[in-house]
Amino acid sequence: MAIAPVNKFISLAVPVAPGLQKLYEVPTGTSSLVLYAQVANVGIGTYPTVTFIQRRESRSTGLTRDIRVLKEIEIPPNDGVVLIDGRMVLEKTPTVLDRIFIKGQQSGVSTITDVQYDEPFGIATVTTIDAHGFSKGDQITMGGIAFTCANNNSGITTTIFPDPQASYTIVDVVGIKTFATSVGTANGITHFFNPAIHTFVRSEVNAIKRISTGTLFTPIGGGYIPQTGILTLNIPNHGILSGAATKNVDSAIYDAASGIMTVTSSAHGLNSNSVVKFLNNELSFKCAMDGNTAIKTYPRETDPVSGVFKPITYIDSSTFSVDVGASPHVYYKPTAVIFDTAAGIMTCTIGANTLRVGTSIRLATGSLTFQTGGGNITYPQSGNTSAYNTAVGITSVTTTTVTLNVGTAGVNTPGELYTFVNQTAKQPTDVAYNPSTGVMTLTINNHGFDNGDAIKIANNSIVLSCTYGNKTGISSHSSYPRSTDPASNTFLRVSNVTTNTFDVQVGNAGIAAGNTHHFQSATAGVTWSVVKSGSADYTHTWVGDNGVGGVAANAMTASNETINIARESLIFTCSQDGNNSEHGYPRVTDPAYNTNLPIVEATTDTISVNVGVSTSGGLVAPLQMEFLASILENNNA
Repeated sequence: MAIAPVNKFISLAVPVAPGLQKLYEVPTGTSSLVLYAQVANVGIGTYPTVTFIQRRESRSTGLTRDIRVLKEIEIPPNDGVVLIDGRMVLEKTPTVLDRIFIKGQQSGVSTITDVQYDEPFGIATVTTIDAHGFSKGDQITMGGIAFTCANNNSGITTTIFPDPQASYTIVDVVGIKTFATSVGTANGITHFFNPAIHTFVRSEVNAIKRISTGTLFTPIGGGYIPQTGILTLNIPNHGILSGAATKNVDSAIYDAASGIMTVTSSAHGLNSNSVVKFLNNELSFKCAMDGNTAIKTYPRETDPVSGVFKPITYIDSSTFSVDVGASPHVYYKPTAVIFDTAAGIMTCTIGANTLRVGTSIRLATGSLTFQTGGGNITYPQSGNTSAYNTAVGITSVTTTTVTLNVGTAGVNTPGELYTFVNQTAKQPTDVAYNPSTGVMTLTINNHGFDNGDAIKIANNSIVLSCTYGNKTGISSHSSYPRSTDPASNTFLRVSNVTTNTFDVQVGNAGIAAGNTHHFQSATAGVTWSVVKSGSADYTHTWVGDNGVGGVAANAMTASNETINIARESLIFTCSQDGNNSEHGYPRVTDPAYNTNLPIVEATTDTISVNVGVSTSGGLVAPLQMEFLASILENNNA
């Protein structure tokens, strides 16, 4: 039986980045002794200072206490400061958890406002809010940079860079506020910069004042989106918009692709600070998805705008527009289908989905194959009138299945056994790819697809040649899509259909966009979506209360309310320093300070206001300090 070592020595060596930086946390099952710790000044002619902190957290309450072992110790040039020279005990027990932090203060610190990361070359092009002052070859530290990244295994995640802490070298000075540095490859995963992520901690009592009445509120939660400037506060049953006025909707035009609804309401009396809420099922439309046969009412209780006050865009005294949410198409390919031909009920196994009972989908013509007593048939066809080229109602959903009422029309004999036959992938005989636009034209004779359908191309099933990098012969051949390409494992919308060809958008070739790509070969790797949700392709026609375009009486409520936020009363942590310190907002320098803020969105329990955007998302500084520590870990297990 293996025995865990009782003691383990570790050495911790990292650059000191600007701001508060976590250095070490006691691992589970151990106690630790910091035997020695120092910080060296490796800058030129600089006098940085450091504060060394032990933070103890109560594991039952989450409350923390900071002990400043040393505070703001100045380090002269070519010198260092010893932080620990002996023993400092750190614990992790059922009741407490110890960590150590360092806070560096130095010259040359800049706030990062953008990072463009080039994968697979590993080059980060960084933009700062002020002139950075760097030269090619300088060493720097960076910290608290938030990226959104995605791959086909873990989905979309947000990570804070760098982790672990490291130093980097300037490889190019692009401009006075922009430089490039090599940070290393991310194994094919693309990254997108985010401004600093703010996490709500608490609110001071009576932080929010309703201007019209003077009533005070204390939020119990909140969130801030720096890209839009929207601050949302959780205030249960606030009633701030309880005086909203009821108004008619004369007519409305809904664009399902953009989500914008343009509303006509005579003499509505609204302005650019107004918000409106459409009452459930008071707006009546017909939709081309089912050939404009059924009248459907909105918003449904399951729609995102149900019960929500939304901001308007003022057009004129009788017209305004509202973003009520788009209805994009989402595609699914069943892996199993059970068709009860007696009842006309079809259950499709489609994997994870966001479908809802009471909504509808479309089935691609001829996309399903069933084995019957008379041989194989494709479904739906024109005789299947309840499922062909029309909306099909969803009767139930699970996390992986959807059940549809397709009817019995066109079935050979109701009750006959229809056995699902999985698709056979189709093989392209030619592929033309435009590397600049990303449009790929595939040739598959008699493919059977229609405009608006979607297909999926199996990874590495199409081989193209490209001369990028001066490659020739077999070395110029590459198979697509690669697992890191945007088209990998993704349904691609079909357009420009002819009998034997169609187009899809697979994304441009990036750095190889200027090089011609030639088709070499393809395997059978093109499969067809069957189920299409969403209504972006279809026109919605207003019918009103009378079913032919009349007024919808008392269909919405409208309000104008403003609030004020007390100075530094909303407490957040921020990813820019690893969420290691608390900050109160609004500060005196913030645009929301001492300002009456219009409510731009609201529900029964939340209000949203625009407090201003923030592009800040990380810090960068010349490398001036390096930390070194020796730690003894004692195994308590």
